[in-house]
Amino acid sequence: MDISGKKRVVGAGRVHSIDQDQKVHHVRLGENAARVWIDVVNVDDAAVWRPSNEIEYMRDSLGSSIAWPMNKLEIY
Repeated sequence: MDISGKKRVVGAGRVHSIDQDQKVHHVRLGENAARVWIDVVNVDDAAVWRPSNEIEYMRDSLGSSIAWPMNKLEIY
């Protein structure tokens, strides 16, 4: 997962939902996005796709869920 275009794996987690109506930090997920639970952070200062008051960088997302664009996920 990386949104910067540098093709880095900034973290690892589990896809929880791809339901467009699912909310992540009070914001509807929308098209071509996934709700991802973050289990591992590889790049602490990598920006998240949709920052919130609580989560701005990957280091803030550990143990929480964030929205992430589907085309930036590597599914294993």
